[in-house]
Parts: sequence; C-alpha cells; structure tokens
Amino acid sequence: MTNSIFGLVDFDKTLKLQDANFYKEDNLFFKNDKNQTKNINTITISFYGSIYNKPKNADIFEFIYEKYKDNGIKFIENLDGVFSIVIYDRQKELLYIIKDRAGLQSLYFYAKKNSLIFGSRLKDFYNIPSFTKKIDKKALSSYLTYGYILQPLSIFEDTKKVKAGHFIEYDLKTKVYKEQKYWSLESCYKEKKILDEKETIKKVTTILEKSISKRLLNSKNFASSLSGGYDSSVVAALLKEQSGKKLDTFTIGFDDKNINEAHHAKKIASHLQTNHHEHYFSIKDAREIVPKLCKVYDEPFADYGATPTVLMANLVRENGFDTLFVGDGGDEVFATADDTSKLEKILNFPKPIKLTFHKLLEFINPSRISHLNKYQNIPTKHYKLLQILKAPNIPQMIKARNVIFDKPQIKKLLKLQDVNFASTFDDIDFPPVAQAVDQVIGTYFKTSMADAELVKSFGATFASNLDIKEPLLDLHLIEFMAKVPQSLKIKNDEKKYILKQIAHKYIPKNLLNRPKCGFDIPFSFWLKGELKELLFEQINELRLLDDDIFDIKLVLEIRDMFYSGKDEYKYKLWTIFVFQLWLEEIKKN
Repeated sequence: MTNSIFGLVDFDKTLKLQDANFYKEDNLFFKNDKNQTKNINTITISFYGSIYNKPKNADIFEFIYEKYKDNGIKFIENLDGVFSIVIYDRQKELLYIIKDRAGLQSLYFYAKKNSLIFGSRLKDFYNIPSFTKKIDKKALSSYLTYGYILQPLSIFEDTKKVKAGHFIEYDLKTKVYKEQKYWSLESCYKEKKILDEKETIKKVTTILEKSISKRLLNSKNFASSLSGGYDSSVVAALLKEQSGKKLDTFTIGFDDKNINEAHHAKKIASHLQTNHHEHYFSIKDAREIVPKLCKVYDEPFADYGATPTVLMANLVRENGFDTLFVGDGGDEVFATADDTSKLEKILNFPKPIKLTFHKLLEFINPSRISHLNKYQNIPTKHYKLLQILKAPNIPQMIKARNVIFDKPQIKKLLKLQDVNFASTFDDIDFPPVAQAVDQVIGTYFKTSMADAELVKSFGATFASNLDIKEPLLDLHLIEFMAKVPQSLKIKNDEKKYILKQIAHKYIPKNLLNRPKCGFDIPFSFWLKGELKELLFEQINELRLLDDDIFDIKLVLEIRDMFYSGKDEYKYKLWTIFVFQLWLEEIKKN
C-alpha cells in the first residue's frame, strides 16, 4: 500500500484539524498514520519510503531518531534509500523537509506569511484554506518549454518542489526557510576514474545484485516491467536469479510495427521463463486514460509516454501485485548519451567562427523564405540552432535543443513581457574534469529524468496504489558509474557498454542487440480520431476566453494548422491540450 507525507504549520491557530486524520504537535499538524508519523521525546518524525542501510529489524523511526540525535541533520548524508522525511525538533524549533538524492518521490512545500504546508501530493493542499491555487507563470513557461516543470518550480505560486539531494530548514521562530544541498551528482565526477574493464564489470555486477537484493527484502508480491531493452531486461534477469520464484513480467505493445517492441520482450520473457503479461495499447485505452492524466499527475504533464505507463500500472495492480520493479535511470547511469560527439564538436569549435555564424543567422527570418516552407518546424529549428551556437556549455546546449515552445512563442502565447526563469539547467555546474559523456548524461539525470521520467513512473504507480522499485538508480551504482571513464561507458561506439556486458551473461546477445525503435506513441493519430471531440471541448474560443491564460488566436492557429495536415504542430497542440485538461480538473476542486 502506498503512503504519502502531508502536514502543515498553523501559526494563527485557526484551523479545525483536531480529528482522526491529523496528529497535532504544538503548531504542527501531521497526517495521522502510525506507519508514517511518530513522536519520540522532543522529536516528531514523518517518513515515507525505504532506508536500505538500517539494521534489518530496526524500527525506522527509532533508527532516524538515533541518527539525528547523534549527528543532527548531517545524518542524512549517510542514508542509503528512497525517502521523503520530515523532522520537527521542538527544542530547536526547526522543521526539516528532506528529499532523497535522485528525487524518486515528489515532495512539495507551500510557504506564505503564516502558512507552511508540506506533502507528497499537491492535491492534499487544496483542502487547506490558506492555500491559494494561483498559477505561476514561470512554472507554466517551464511546462510549455519542456512538457514538464523543472525543480524547484511548481505550477502554483508560493509552492516549491524540494530539489533532489536537498532539504528545507524552516525556522518556526522567524518563519523563514532556507534550502540546503547535501548531495550533488556533479561532485561524483571529481573522483578518480577506474580504468580496468574487468574490475569495473565485476564491481557493477556486485552493486546491481545488492541493489536488487535490498529492494527485495520488503517486497513480497512483486512484478517487473519488461520493454525488451537492456535496462528492464537486466532488472528482470537479476530479479529472477535472486527471488527464487517464477517472475511475472508486463509489457505494453503497439500495433504500429515501427514503434512496437513487445515481440522482443516476449522472446526475452520466454528465455527467462517468466509469467508474461502483454497488452497492446488501443485507441480505446487512449480514450479512457488521457482524460484521467489530470487526476494521476498533480501538475500539467505532457510526456506522451504517460499513457502507456498509467496503463501498465493499472494492469499490474489488477493482476494482484503491489510492487513493480522498473528499469528507470539506465540511460542516465550507464550512458545512452545521444549526440555527445556532435555537442562536443560544437562546443569546441572556435568561438569567433561560432559568433560570426550566429550573427549571420540572426539576420535570417526563415518564415519569409518561401522554399523553406516545405520543411517542418523551420522557425523553431532556427531558434534552437541560434541558442546552441551561443551556449557556453553542454547543459545549456541540451536546454536549447529540447524545447517545445521557444521563448518568443511563449511570450506571445502567455502575453508576457519576459519569460526568463532560472531552472535546473542553469544550476548545473560540472567540474572541469567531467568528460563530455558525463556532462550529457548528468544533465539529463538532473532534468528530464528527475522531472519527467521519475514523475511519470511515480505518479502512475502511486495512482494505482503500487510501490515502485528502481534498482538502476541505486546510490552506490550512481556514484560508482560516475567514476567509470567515457572510454568504458561508450566503447567502440557501443553505448551502455558495461551494462550490455552484464546483460549478456543472463540473456543471449541476439535477443538484445538490435536497433532500438525509439519510443513514441501514435498520439497524432489519436488526436485526429477518438480524442478530437475532447480536444475541441478543451481548445475553443469560448473556453480559452473564459480561462484568460493563452493568446487565443495563436492557440487556435496551432490547432487548425495541425488539423490541416501539418503534423509538426502535434507536440505543441498536445502540450496545450494536456494543460487544458489539468486546468479543468483543478477548477473542480
């Protein structure tokens, strides 16, 4: 059964929350759940997650209390696990809100005047009178730019996400909070590189085995996702080896042969002799799930992979399982690192030449060159190229490359004078010794993985009342792979080289070593078919006028260009469509 953290500080002492749903301590209210909140002497602890380096039979609250009593807040530097922790120290009048290193769980806080609210789900905040649901235009700009909202922004004003590897210290005397970092991925790249291939493969194998075994300790009724790729296949193979029972695996397939890998997953499941469950995603599934995305995810979330992920979680739960093992993080830890060489070449190209080329491109307006009209999305591509050319580092190049709406479009769309906002991309600070591959995968680790991939998986499994286990994001694995050099992460142009050597010990190479399809779903087809009526209910002149958020003319132009046959508008249209569904949902609450 999944749980969540939730609580608040009531300085005005006006809230009537002294009921069975809350545990009260001074001015603080905690969600009243004996499995989640406990008071020990002068310390109140609220906990959600798993700690892997505590003694086997130790009570989790007693363990945290003893560590905090001995070392203060620095105790979190030695925790190994997936967790959200809130600690209230009555003597010091301090409240700590702590998130694990990879940021596997959502954790929000709202701080305004005499109000402080904290919790795993934003929806829990809605019932608190002091909470206001005013949309933050910076967060909305982030959403329109990437399809998700980067930490620490939240869709609502005065509400923030606790960043991965950080904690919030809130002083109840001054009513002021400060954010502190206790772990960073960048620092891991300063460590001395390990050059021996055999030693590396042996060590990574050991870490992976331990990662699986410690996540199995409290997992009894579990299954594993199996896409047919290396990440999920390695997890499934190790699970089978260590669990001592026949493993259940789940795959989502598609009728489109260009994107379907279910038949590959089926062959791997056959080799591993699992109880394999396979479901082909249909337009009926889309019609049922897409309108529910706004209920699954607290914030607008346009990752189109969310629909099959939600379906997968539903199927696993319907088949009686309460825990799902997944392969999230494999690309970022073991290095898929697409286009590393291209980014490195552009970065190292002589600056005077890049500057000259940039200035020449600035004078070109591609929308006025008629013969370019036959190419898709030329204005956006032109904008991206300009930003990449002037980017000072690889994180900024990736930031420029991955936009859905560019800044000029967002300014017009949201009717804003300025759309500049600081984000994770701007905070990334790799040491000079960090290699290009590490900068690429490290950037994705701290952005799209933390705020899209993990949000997608956590939201879907949480909604289905499933616990999720992500062994490829084990702390020891992340830190060790940071010490593996670029030459071993990608060897002879073979990406994920180390992981592949391990995988081939369990699964024949011919079942795994094939060109990857590239994950996509046919949402363009859905929008033109079963979802068209729903889309027009959300995106029409009257609705947009009532919402008063977007430039109506531009939104309708995007909609009509897509339905006139210009498929390059599908990502922009999908992003607005998902936001409109979310907006309608929050208006009901």
